[in-house]
Amino acid sequence: MADGWDGNVIRGGSPEEALALLHEPGLAVLGGPLGDAARSLDWAELGTQFLPRAGSGDLAGHLQTLGDLRSSLDRVLVAVATEAETRGLPDEAGLSLYDWVLAQCPWAAPGEVGDLVRVVKACADPAHAPIRDALATGGLPVRRAAKVLRALQRVKPATEPAVYEQDVQILLEAASRPEFTDRDLQAVTDKLISVALPAREAKAREQAVRESRGVHESSLADGSLVRFVVTCEPEGAAYFRQVMSSPLAAPAPDAEGPDPRTPTQRRYDALIAVLGRGVGAPAGSPGTAKAKLMLLVGLDDLTDMLLGDGSTLDGRHLTPTVVRKLACQADLVPMILGKDGELLETVTPTRYATEKQLLGLYRRDGHCSFPGCSVPPQWCDAHHVIWWSRGGKTCLLNLALLCGRHHTIVHEKDLTATITETGVTWHL
Repeated sequence: MADGWDGNVIRGGSPEEALALLHEPGLAVLGGPLGDAARSLDWAELGTQFLPRAGSGDLAGHLQTLGDLRSSLDRVLVAVATEAETRGLPDEAGLSLYDWVLAQCPWAAPGEVGDLVRVVKACADPAHAPIRDALATGGLPVRRAAKVLRALQRVKPATEPAVYEQDVQILLEAASRPEFTDRDLQAVTDKLISVALPAREAKAREQAVRESRGVHESSLADGSLVRFVVTCEPEGAAYFRQVMSSPLAAPAPDAEGPDPRTPTQRRYDALIAVLGRGVGAPAGSPGTAKAKLMLLVGLDDLTDMLLGDGSTLDGRHLTPTVVRKLACQADLVPMILGKDGELLETVTPTRYATEKQLLGLYRRDGHCSFPGCSVPPQWCDAHHVIWWSRGGKTCLLNLALLCGRHHTIVHEKDLTATITETGVTWHL
């Protein structure tokens, strides 16, 4: 018996005897059961060497029991950390609650300690009593409680108390449902935040998130390796996740055996494949041709099909001799010009520009049409100056090349432009 604890009373005695023991004055009752639990886990660890003899059903049962034990441990952690915070033990040590817990539990992951501290501090608020009760009864894991509390922290300043009480119940119900995945819970919290926050605040946050995006480069070891740290806004992160969860990143066994690459190496190779494809064929899907020539043919020459001068996408002039040489291994894209050099075309009834319209934009605009921007044409979007959703047509006199950054700016500021056969003038 430790600290006056008799585990047999709890395990084998009547409920009245157990309650009497728990309420005995001055009894340090937690040390005893924790000691029993530690000894039991020592025996369980020794028993793992006999796992090859266990049946499949036994293994599943063991995992379920371990899950229950971990949930119980989390609840005890919350209770102990809450009592330590109430007594001011971290303050006495000159530490924050986070640092104090981490000092006592060096085995804990920082993220887990962060969730624990968030739960302890937030559950001191009477408004979060339902969350505190759900944690105590085992209906809500600490990790999911922390996710709920992070969302509530954002909406509380902009929410009336009565509405906030409803928000707590909505998120608590979602987080307590075992069939809800973390992604499901994230969708619920995101929806609540979007509804609860004022539009101005939500837009300011979106802007702040977007401004945090970036790529940082650093060298590793002797410089033979380079590390890129990419910070993404949600839209960019979605692209990365799509690539890294695509078949490109899946194991690819061959005739020599299983794929020897690690998951991180496969994801890297998938990213490189996508980047290489984009660099190698910026205007569309790669084909067998090694080049794409824009041949400018005047109306007077069209009937005779004379092979005249050509130009590259970046505007470099090609003599007829060079054109004829490159034409042996290139796609030829005839572009019919009017008497004044304008590209003759018809309106496309679809939303997106055709390949020939894109090439016409490449020739006319030469690069991103936003003033001062020199992003090459093949890395730009075809933007409808009068938006398609507002009745704009897909024709050269309503399309302008914009790089991704300026495409966003034009939409955010609802900018307009004047387009002629020879260029685009933005009204800033």
